[in-house]
Amino acid sequence: MPNMIRMEVFRMFKTKSLYIIWVVMAVSVLFANSLSAEEIQDYSMEEKQEMYEAAMSDEEEEVMFGMYVTLPTKPGEEVSVFDGFYANVKGKFIALFMVIFTVLYATADITSGYVKNIAGQVRNRGNLILAKAVALFLYTVLTMLLFTGIQTFSNAIFYEKLVMGPGKEFFQYAVLQTLLHFALVMVIMCLAVVLRNNVISMMVSVCLCMNILVMLYGVIDKAVTKMGIRDFHLMDYTVGGKIVNLSMSPKPDAMGMAAMVGLVFIVVMLAVSMTVFQKRDI
Repeated sequence: MPNMIRMEVFRMFKTKSLYIIWVVMAVSVLFANSLSAEEIQDYSMEEKQEMYEAAMSDEEEEVMFGMYVTLPTKPGEEVSVFDGFYANVKGKFIALFMVIFTVLYATADITSGYVKNIAGQVRNRGNLILAKAVALFLYTVLTMLLFTGIQTFSNAIFYEKLVMGPGKEFFQYAVLQTLLHFALVMVIMCLAVVLRNNVISMMVSVCLCMNILVMLYGVIDKAVTKMGIRDFHLMDYTVGGKIVNLSMSPKPDAMGMAAMVGLVFIVVMLAVSMTVFQKRDI
């Protein structure tokens, strides 16, 4: 198992798409932050108040289609690194880059035929999926750290003042979102392994980041309500829903629920992926 993990990690860092996606993400974040800084400087106090109210109201409203990145900075306060981190992560902007790489990485050895060279040399082919998961967990953590560094650099350059924000809340939020993003990565890896089709897997991945499935969730919610169960929202029990709805200062029960949803999806998606890969004819 350790050899398989080392092999997958080595293969991941040898993948050109890893560095291309990181570069594109860095440029996109820098460009978005430069535009946000210009807008904030041009906004009046009333417009800043409206933007803040819109950002805060998004936490209470139903999730809408599309990708929205709105700073939650109070009028008159400096934009902190935490504010930028929260806005981009909540809007699934960073998740978009993660899922794209996951599809490319998870199916690279399958589509190229390389997996046939090693699948017959291991007792349990499911361990190859577990090794991929470890590599993708490392990728998720490194991507979050890279994004945090880019966001910190952006704040220092474009806002001309570096404010990190409340340290404890920032750390708790970052850890929970890293767990949830890894869970989302596991969902996409499972999808890619089961379908073995990059195009379809990529389309579904992008749709998840754009909240396209909200309509389906709404239909299920209505069906459950007709069964006599009130105040049921399927979005509250999905990884995407937790990523979007997790507040900057979540209460202990909200943190526990988010962590539980993330862990359940990780375990279930890994089990499905390993089972399918073990039984499928390579």
